[in-house]
Amino acid sequence: SILGLNYVYNSLNSLYRPTRGMRLNAGVDFAGLGGDVKYLRGRAQASKYWSVFGDFIFSLSAEGGYIKGLEDRGPNRPDVLLTDRFFLGEPQFRGFDIRGVGPRVLRQPIVSDADGNPVVVTERDQGGDDAIGGNAYYLGRAELEIPLGSGARELGLRPSIFLDVGALFDVEQPQLQNSPFPNGIVYQARDGAGNPLFRREDGTITTDATDADGDPLTPFNQSIAPFQEVFLGNSSAPRISVGIGVNWNSPFGPFRIDLA
Repeated sequence: SILGLNYVYNSLNSLYRPTRGMRLNAGVDFAGLGGDVKYLRGRAQASKYWSVFGDFIFSLSAEGGYIKGLEDRGPNRPDVLLTDRFFLGEPQFRGFDIRGVGPRVLRQPIVSDADGNPVVVTERDQGGDDAIGGNAYYLGRAELEIPLGSGARELGLRPSIFLDVGALFDVEQPQLQNSPFPNGIVYQARDGAGNPLFRREDGTITTDATDADGDPLTPFNQSIAPFQEVFLGNSSAPRISVGIGVNWNSPFGPFRIDLA
């Protein structure tokens, strides 16, 4: 359970298409009145709009947050659960993948070259990429909306250019798993209940350790290809994206397309 307090100040002249005014939102949440997690989390967001150069609209916005765990969960267990951390990426950080910014664990396969020597595959699309979130983040935006003719305004089209800058960080490095063995890891497979599996002579799989004559069956083994895990991205250094976008107040609701 969470107890929260939030403050909102809003002087924008429009909810959907503001051209002047500002909005401020600051809040703090305390979790621990019940349940099995305890933390204190604070977040703040501010944005301001101006009309410049006639019909051009310039806006600045900034936001940030921090979460602090209030209990020691034991060795090799972070004070803040992964599901309670902040994540950053699309759609709030344009130009990046969903959860594409911040700390992550990459699983890199290990293959053999022509001479049989192990080689680590570093291409991002060839292995695993797990975002693990962070306890702190910041994000800033600057955007200039460009006016079009009366026809485009009637259609609800509003192009703009933008710059986004931010970072997600402050998390403990998880325990990394590595399999540097040339042939990977071989382990005995188990069923859904955790019972070890064995192979009969006819190829069928069973949980029986012996056959009808009492002779031991061959364990049903599986293997994991060799790999190594790498932890990276835990930095407050800013990530930056720039791009262009178009807002469209369509008959079906507001749409936006960005190229960053």
